[in-house]
Amino acid sequence: MERWLGLANLCLALVLGWVFWDSSGREWTGYQESYYRLAAALTTNEAVKEWAAGQRLEIKQLQPKELGSVERCTSCHLGLDDAAIGSLAQPLGAHPALLKSHPPQRFGCVVCHGGEGRAVTTLDAHGQGTIRARSLLKREYMQAACYGCHGEDSLAPAEIAGVIRGRRLVNRYFCLGCHRIDGEGGDEGPDLSAVGSHRDWLWLYAHLARPQGVVAGSTMPVYAMTREEIRDITIYLMTLRDTRDRLRTAALQVRSASLSGKPPLPARVEERSKVAAGDAVERFRYSGRALFRGAGCSLCHTVGSSGGEVGPALTYIGRKRSPEELEQLLRDPDRVLPGGKMPRLYLNDEQVKALVAYLKTLG
Repeated sequence: MERWLGLANLCLALVLGWVFWDSSGREWTGYQESYYRLAAALTTNEAVKEWAAGQRLEIKQLQPKELGSVERCTSCHLGLDDAAIGSLAQPLGAHPALLKSHPPQRFGCVVCHGGEGRAVTTLDAHGQGTIRARSLLKREYMQAACYGCHGEDSLAPAEIAGVIRGRRLVNRYFCLGCHRIDGEGGDEGPDLSAVGSHRDWLWLYAHLARPQGVVAGSTMPVYAMTREEIRDITIYLMTLRDTRDRLRTAALQVRSASLSGKPPLPARVEERSKVAAGDAVERFRYSGRALFRGAGCSLCHTVGSSGGEVGPALTYIGRKRSPEELEQLLRDPDRVLPGGKMPRLYLNDEQVKALVAYLKTLG
């Protein structure tokens, strides 16, 4: 009996020793030790030194009042609101002044930064580990989070410029020819109405840059977009969220609207350019040429010596078809050419007029 009791005590000691060793090797313990050591070294106040020496190494939690969640980001980011400790690298450095209007005790961190607030390792918290979470939002991509709570009317245009540019680019590249957003668009590709809730920004960026590299067999063409254009479209797509995510921030939207005196999250409306009467034709031709290129029309049609051979050549289309015929063809290809391969692009009136103006210059 004494032998078994001795073995049991030995096993217990080994387990407790392993737990202590495992805990001592975790990231947050090292960050907390560094923070308290620096806090004591950078002050002459004896009370602060005594406070730093008496702090326990433990997981720290936030329970944001506005969201009713639990977040552990401050287990590593201890200097979040401590500007007195000096300019340190993250995770020990202080947060920018935005915390004055967005205190973490009320709003937490995830609502702005993404990631997984319950995690206690850098990889998992930043959405790069084994826990399934969205990748951390950084720099310009945080505009999507700002828009999600504040909408468009309660923020300065510069603060959501990426969202606005991205929405315009979605129209310019005719994304609604294949995809549907809020009930408008085609059915060739997946519905994007809530894509921001189901894909993180890294996936969206990579898919826009090289669709076949992310989804094998994807029929989405590779557009000649700049990195900035891909970034802006990604930011805009991150604002398209499902009902669950909208409800999570509903209280924040209403609060933001009450402070600004404007309605929360105005309905997304299609961007329409305002064409001056004097140079309307030239503007339509210019924008029509940009739309032709942006929509990938040259993937199927040839103009001059460049383009695809799926559809007929358009080099002299301006001679062969009247503006009325071209307009009907762009609005409803199946009606004009039954059984043809041209998809319906779901163009608005000004896009149709712009493309017709450009096509009439060919020939």
